Amino acid sequence: MIATLDATRQRLDAFGRRVPTAPVALAVVLYSTGPVLAQATSVSGPVFSFWRLWFGVLVLAAAMAVHGRVTGRWPPLRAWRWSLGAGAAFGIHQLLMFSAIKATTVADVTLVGTLSPVVTALIALPFFRERPGLPFRLWSVVAMAGAAVVVAGASTSPDGDPVGMVLALANVVAFAGFFLLSKGSRDKLDVFPFLAGVMTVAAVLVSVYVAVTPEAVGTVTSRDLVLCLVVALVPGALGHAVMTWPLRWVPANVPPVLRLGVPVLASLWAWWWLAEPITVWHLTGGLITIGGVAGAVLSPSGRRFAAGEPDPPPETASGRRSG
Repeated sequence: MIATLDATRQRLDAFGRRVPTAPVALAVVLYSTGPVLAQATSVSGPVFSFWRLWFGVLVLAAAMAVHGRVTGRWPPLRAWRWSLGAGAAFGIHQLLMFSAIKATTVADVTLVGTLSPVVTALIALPFFRERPGLPFRLWSVVAMAGAAVVVAGASTSPDGDPVGMVLALANVVAFAGFFLLSKGSRDKLDVFPFLAGVMTVAAVLVSVYVAVTPEAVGTVTSRDLVLCLVVALVPGALGHAVMTWPLRWVPANVPPVLRLGVPVLASLWAWWWLAEPITVWHLTGGLITIGGVAGAVLSPSGRRFAAGEPDPPPETASGRRSG
């Protein structure tokens, strides 16, 4: 059985090296369901985060135990520092994101999240020395212009909330920190131990927050608990696993650009499940975002970057003369 599992792992690793963006794309679809399920609950953002995170701790602790028993690999104590930093960033992200969703709309919050490529690129440059090519960056700017359209519309719409938009913007920074720490951990920790540590740290942080604020975690209904569990299982455990696993092969700047598809999917889910209106701002911004994502990923620069190949240096004047 161990040999069979090891062979399966080797095949999966080979697939991950060959097509690292495929699991990232699956994670984007899974992520898009989380904001809608959170909005469907009757509790505040911090209360939702509390239950969703503790359910996630149970799920991922079980996954880590199975993984350790099957593979015999247990992380050294010093490796857990990656989970500490990433867990703190993830806990802050959860508080900010779900509070923002409760204050405004799913479409507004998720479309503001399209600003993440800029934040990620700025942080990734000194840490990972990643320099995406010019076409990749220009198309990313186009995608982020779509977010600007949505933010402009949300600031004047009756459903928009200035505090909610500020929380959504702060959430982008927190998630970028979590994501980059996730990438940095891939050579130090296996996926399930890393995520189990992240969820535990985040759950403790959120628990401290709700303990010192007037948040009443006991007011949750059975329906709310079911929705929290679904979020912990689907976009939480499964989504984060398939997003984190290929990060050792895919550059840090690529997944945030692919995640720009989350707002479009989440807005459609919210329109279908929650009857949230889709305005002309959402449609316009969404179309611009999709165009920017497609252009960035499909451009020659984007394809080379996703494959881990640098853009060729521009031809210099002296080079042209010498040729």
